Amino acid sequence: MSTKKPSRAIGRCPDCGAAVEVEIQRPHPARVLPHACRGRACEYTGCPVTDLPDRMVQLDSGAWYCPRHGLLVATKTLVALYKVEGDADWSAICELIAEVLPDVIRKVEAAENGSRSPGGPASRSRSDD
Repeated sequence: MSTKKPSRAIGRCPDCGAAVEVEIQRPHPARVLPHACRGRACEYTGCPVTDLPDRMVQLDSGAWYCPRHGLLVATKTLVALYKVEGDADWSAICELIAEVLPDVIRKVEAAENGSRSPGGPASRSRSDD
């Protein structure tokens, strides 16, 4: 094991694409130092996807999801709102359908078609490191 002090250089963040300071200590891979990364990780359990916010879905809870899991979570929420004992909360159901689902559907379709925003890195999995 090397006791040599790590060196620093400018590299590229794999999540947001920004030029950032990285730490290099051979034989280990370069390590991106903390920065104001715009990349967001999908918060669905076990999902390795990280991408820029314009290609991720943020639900009202504040959680970030990849488009596929955002659609799954929104759909599960709709079913839960509909199956509630007594009267369903139709205003919440309508709000979810009108305000959340159109953006989620657009992002799912863009991801399925391989569409990318200009200037940003492609969607990637945290396991791509």
